[in-house]
Amino acid sequence: MKPTGRNRMPRTGLRIARLVLLAILLSSSVQQTSCAPVSPPGQPGAASAAPLQIELVVRTINNFKTDEDVVGFFRLAKKSGVTAVHVNVKQDEDDERPSGEVYYASRLAPVAAGYEQFDVLAAAVAQGRRLGIRVYAWMPQFHDQAAMRLHPQWQMQSAEQGASRPYQGKETTEFFINPIDPAVQAYQRSLIEEVARNYQVDGISLDWLRFDDLNMDTGDYTRQLARQEIGIDPLTIDFSRPSAASALWQRWRTRKIGDYVRSVRQMLDQVRPQAKLGVFLLPPEFTEVGQDLSLFSGDLDEALPMAYFMDWGLPSQWVNSRLLHDVERKKSAATSIKPTLDGTGTLQQNVDILRGIKRTFPHIRAVAWFSAVYWQAADMERIAAMHRAAGSAEQGRAARK
Repeated sequence: MKPTGRNRMPRTGLRIARLVLLAILLSSSVQQTSCAPVSPPGQPGAASAAPLQIELVVRTINNFKTDEDVVGFFRLAKKSGVTAVHVNVKQDEDDERPSGEVYYASRLAPVAAGYEQFDVLAAAVAQGRRLGIRVYAWMPQFHDQAAMRLHPQWQMQSAEQGASRPYQGKETTEFFINPIDPAVQAYQRSLIEEVARNYQVDGISLDWLRFDDLNMDTGDYTRQLARQEIGIDPLTIDFSRPSAASALWQRWRTRKIGDYVRSVRQMLDQVRPQAKLGVFLLPPEFTEVGQDLSLFSGDLDEALPMAYFMDWGLPSQWVNSRLLHDVERKKSAATSIKPTLDGTGTLQQNVDILRGIKRTFPHIRAVAWFSAVYWQAADMERIAAMHRAAGSAEQGRAARK
C-alpha cells in the first residue's frame, strides 16, 4: 500500500517520476487548484453540498489481535463518522509477518501465526453489520512471500545484464510473484473467491496489482508467451533506454494486468455480484509498473489512487491539480474515485486537499485514509475534524456568493 516502506516504488522509478511530476507542476503553476473543474453534467464547478465520507484502511497485524480489538476499533470508527473500513485480510508487507499470509479461516492460504483461532474478517463483518459500517476485504495480489515459498517457480524474474534472475527487490528484500503466470492468477483469484463466498463483505479492494519495474517478468513462461504473442524476447530489450520494443513490451504487460482484473470481475459477478470491486493505484505517471487504469476501469466499481504527496516530495496541491485529473481521464464513467490519503503533512494541507476535492471534483463522495501503524482514537478524531473543517469552509464560501 505505502509506496515508501509500504508498497514502495523502485528508487530509480521514483526519481524519474518525481522529476516528471515536478516539471509538470512547475510549468503549469503549483497554484493550479483553480484549473477547469471536472464536474458531472448539470453541475459545472459546483461544490458538493454533501460532506465527504470517511473510509479507513487498516493493517490487521498492527490493530487486531483479539475480538475485543475489533469491537473497540469499530466503536471508535462509528464515533468518528467512518462509513467504510478496508480490512487487511492478506498480509501486504514482509515486516511483522510474511506477505501473503491471511487473517481469515482459509483452506487455501497459510493463516498468519497467532490467528489460527481468530478469524479477523468474520469479526470485522459482524461489527460492521452491527454498526452500519461497510467492510471491504483488502487483498494484496502479487507481493506474496507465502505463495512464493510454497511455489518457488512463481517468483518474479527480472532482466539483469541480459540474463533472467530471481527478483529480490532493490533497496530491501521483496517477494513478488509473476502476474502473467496463469497458475499465479488462479491462486490469487481463488483466495478472492473464497472470501467472497464465505463472508458477507461489501467489497474487495485489490492492491499490489503490478510489477515492480519495467524489466520483469522474464521467466521461461513469460518469455515464451511474449515471443508467441508479440514476437519479442524480453531478454533482448535494452531497458536502459526507450525503444519501440520496450514500448510494445510495456503495452503487452499492462494488457495482462487488465485481463486479470476482468477475470476477477467475472468471478465476482458469479459468486457475489453485489460486492464492489476496487483497486488501490499508484499515480498514473509510474508507467514502469504496468498498471494502467484505462485498461481495466470498466471492470471496477471504485478506483483508489494513492495520494501520498509527501512520499514523492510533491506539494499538496498536486493531488487536485494533477493526480485526480489524470485518474479522471483514465477511469470509465461508472467508476467512482476514492482518493487515498495517509494524513501526513499539516492539518491545513489536508483540509485544503479535501476542500479542493469538494470544489473541483464534486462527484467524489468519499476519501480513504491509510495508516501503516495502529489507529488511535486521536487519529480518527483528527480526520473527522479535517472533514468538518473542509465542509465548513465550503459552506462559508457558498454563503458569501
